[in-house]
Amino acid sequence: MINNNQDYKNLFLKELNKLQDMEGPSYLYDPIKYIIKSEGKRLRPLIVQFLGDVFNNNPKDTMNAAMGVELLHNFTLVHDDIMDGDDLRHNVATIHKKWDNAHAVLSGDGLGALGPIFIGKIKKNTLDILIRYNEVILEICEGQAYDMEFETRNASVDEYILMSEKKTGSLFELCFEIPSLISDDYLQFKPQLKQLGRNLGVIFQMQDDILEMSTSSENMGKGTSSDIERSKKTILSSMALDCDRDNWNNLQKKISNASLEEKKLMLRNYYKDTGIIKKSEKLLLNFEDKCKDIIKSLPSTIHSDMTVLLNMILKRKK
Repeated sequence: MINNNQDYKNLFLKELNKLQDMEGPSYLYDPIKYIIKSEGKRLRPLIVQFLGDVFNNNPKDTMNAAMGVELLHNFTLVHDDIMDGDDLRHNVATIHKKWDNAHAVLSGDGLGALGPIFIGKIKKNTLDILIRYNEVILEICEGQAYDMEFETRNASVDEYILMSEKKTGSLFELCFEIPSLISDDYLQFKPQLKQLGRNLGVIFQMQDDILEMSTSSENMGKGTSSDIERSKKTILSSMALDCDRDNWNNLQKKISNASLEEKKLMLRNYYKDTGIIKKSEKLLLNFEDKCKDIIKSLPSTIHSDMTVLLNMILKRKK
């Protein structure tokens, strides 16, 4: 088993970079090669690789699964960037910014087609995994639909969590589910692993929201003001709405004509002064406790490995 996360990443990038050799129309493949070459956390394939080793899975099946989930992730990012009008991803220009929307739509579709090709190469429970893969694609679309709808209306914490479970949690869930479907010994623990992955996805989304309000664009690798500009709902805004709707609505009126930087500063001060950040962090801890309880329900022989994986996700800084 590999002990270093960078080694997992290097192993995965060696496989991912083979896609740079794809031949065909540059209109399609140049943007695809551009986006997969850009720097990224590669967290989702790392989860698949890590669990593949913990479960003693076939390495080829593990790598094909890792490729499938990362290509799916990039497919969603390309299309999300178009819808959200984001010009920066992984500290480089997004495809629609570097080229145009037509290039971005087509290359996103290409990435969406590549993912199932790798998933279809998995030898064990292939059909079950392919069905789940496509179910997750639809669920991610549902999550994105909620995200877009919430731009024009308020969203409660419960609605925010539902959106996060679908938009982010479903793919994390798949990263835990596929290794169990490939495994000879851990298939029976698929329900717990799915639940663990989904909760971690919600945690990841909440972390993103809190980090984007407190850190720089350079650290996040993407613009941190687009959420404010487009009235995106975050765990902080939903928590503020649930805690004091009147004051929250008054703040929205107050900042409506402010500049983007002024809005961000006023929101940051509001979240801090009203204790919203602390309340959101407490909710985050509740989800972390759920994850720790799920790990306790798994075989004791893998508790330490699962805790390592959990902490790797919980302690991220960007």
